[in-house]
Amino acid sequence: MNVGIVTTHIPPAKGYGGVSVTAGVLTKAWAERGHKMVLIASDESIAGRLRSEQVCLGEQVDVRLYRCYGFRRWGFGLGAIPELFKLCLQAPVVYIHGIATWPSTLAAVFCTLLRRPFMVAVHGGLMPEHVDLIRREKPHKWLFYKCLTFPTLRRAVAVHCTSDTEAEGVRNVLGEDARILLVPNGIDSRDIKVAEYPAGKGMKLCFLGHIQQEKGINAFIRAWLKVRNPEDRLVIAGRSVDGAYFEEFQALVEQAQGAISYSGYLERGEVMDLLASSHFLVLPSGLEEAGGMRENFGNVVAEAMAAGRPVMVAKGLAWDHLESFGAGFVFDRTEASVCDVLRKAQSLECLDWEQMSWYGREYVEQQLDPIKLGERVWQVLKRPDQAKLPQPLVGGASHD
Repeated sequence: MNVGIVTTHIPPAKGYGGVSVTAGVLTKAWAERGHKMVLIASDESIAGRLRSEQVCLGEQVDVRLYRCYGFRRWGFGLGAIPELFKLCLQAPVVYIHGIATWPSTLAAVFCTLLRRPFMVAVHGGLMPEHVDLIRREKPHKWLFYKCLTFPTLRRAVAVHCTSDTEAEGVRNVLGEDARILLVPNGIDSRDIKVAEYPAGKGMKLCFLGHIQQEKGINAFIRAWLKVRNPEDRLVIAGRSVDGAYFEEFQALVEQAQGAISYSGYLERGEVMDLLASSHFLVLPSGLEEAGGMRENFGNVVAEAMAAGRPVMVAKGLAWDHLESFGAGFVFDRTEASVCDVLRKAQSLECLDWEQMSWYGREYVEQQLDPIKLGERVWQVLKRPDQAKLPQPLVGGASHD
């Protein structure tokens, strides 16, 4: 065994988004290079409990799932204790996906106690605005961070970040001398086909994500309703979260009088079909004034570009350089800026859109290859004493 992998959820688990997907992509990339691993995760999925044989990450990966119950989002289950202790005792080095969940915290504590080298990918958990929100409004969680999360992170050989903003958040809580590895998430585009220009009239947008305040979708809808043309359409797909925010979302959908469709949770094939029928993917994370910026990378942006779909994305994620390589638009987190970007998108000619589509696919293929990016992380993980940190993000070429 070369490396132990710890994650709260793992594909094909449904309903747990980016961290789970990233864990799967990175592990498969390492397996493709012939690296041997043991992976520990909960068996949680909204579609029913996973079995180890359902997790297909490559022959090099020994998948061990423990029973999850109670606090399912955090992967709670007492069976994690012996599995993780054994992993941290035997593995020469451990890579931990996420912070402040049951398995990620246990693994970090065990590695610290056993003096086992480990790396942590924080996956948005320390974005500056998110940390400020926890400090102000969630005293119990802030105490948990101070007593367990921060002390163990300081013992990690490196903290893996995917954006400059995320790295800033890590330095804010760990200090300027924090060991940060700055490498974006990869995406395997080999099985993603580029769809043709969407048929029909009007501009079709899609949003993929939970209906919750930190995603900013309601604020985006309010801006879109002000500037949309009669034949423009917006399709929203993702899990809903009960409460006032979802009720506001439902009222905005009704206000749109049929121009907005809500599809709920979609399978991967259905997601690809939705992207194919859309002109743009939108990711307005952090647009709500009180929601804060929780997103760090936005895997859906990379997936959309792989499918040849330009994107509209809020400033402050890993995509502030998006316009420099011509694959979409970046808007400030104000309604006026969103409206301005929407008007630019509405005025695009077909040939201009197709050029954006090609640039996005090219960027994913050249800059977000999961094998190459995974190898950069692996080299630091296996030789932490020789690593030169921080490392720069992969940049995009400008197309003038």
